[in-house]
Amino acid sequence: MKLKHLLQYDYIQDFEELLVTDFERDLFVASLRNYCSHGNPLRFHNFAFSMRELVLQIINRKAPDSVVKKASWYEKESEKFDVTRRQKLKYCAQGYLSDSYLDEFTLEELNQSIKDYLKEFNFFNKYTHITEKHFKACPKKFYADMKYIIQRSREVIEEIDSMENLVVNSIPDTVQDHIFDYIINNFPSELDILASNVIVDSVSPEELEVTYLEDNGITVAVSGTVYVSQEYGKGEDFTALSENYPFSVSVALSVDDPSDITVDESDFEIDTSSWFGVENELEEIEA
Repeated sequence: MKLKHLLQYDYIQDFEELLVTDFERDLFVASLRNYCSHGNPLRFHNFAFSMRELVLQIINRKAPDSVVKKASWYEKESEKFDVTRRQKLKYCAQGYLSDSYLDEFTLEELNQSIKDYLKEFNFFNKYTHITEKHFKACPKKFYADMKYIIQRSREVIEEIDSMENLVVNSIPDTVQDHIFDYIINNFPSELDILASNVIVDSVSPEELEVTYLEDNGITVAVSGTVYVSQEYGKGEDFTALSENYPFSVSVALSVDDPSDITVDESDFEIDTSSWFGVENELEEIEA
């Protein structure tokens, strides 16, 4: 089969969509060119070896040694390598986040996922090792195995994203109590403009969403409702109204400790439009 025809196949194009750099794309085409080198009995083995290196290249791009070594959870675990493949996969899933962001169940599940991944990755060995038995396989088997390697390589790459999702999805459960307690105890005083005296009766954070995971921390969006008593006048003119207003706030957390929380008062957004709407209606009636 000619290379230009092979490049038109859907499973080839599907895999190509996962590639990011020019080198990755060039290496993929070069791997396919190996397969298309008819007359070379090593064409399939060369293809399989090149594909294995391509997947490793993608892992290295996602988790360079110099970056992995900066993670708080990193410690040298091999005399041969500064960073092991297991640690690269852990970084792909967890980034710089300390293990304290993961509960015992999630950490165990992640470790098992990495273990299973490394075991599955060994499927390449079956095709890269040159033996007399597989030296002259039939063209149909060559094609079937080539297609399988590409499809399996795609699954291998996508499994990295699954591990990352496992970690990201567990973060809200881990940090929720810390964040909610902090917001309740550090709610801003900007509601004072609503009345001569405003008492915050309770703060009810209700939704929490991890919106961004970055090198130096996590940003979490929190929304909820604040319940207040608004007091007006004195003596016989004294009036107290119970009101509630929705709020949202962006919270920054340290990668090392989920209880290390930073919130700027200016990041709080409290929607008091409902109160000012009522106030305007009363003014129109009195007028």
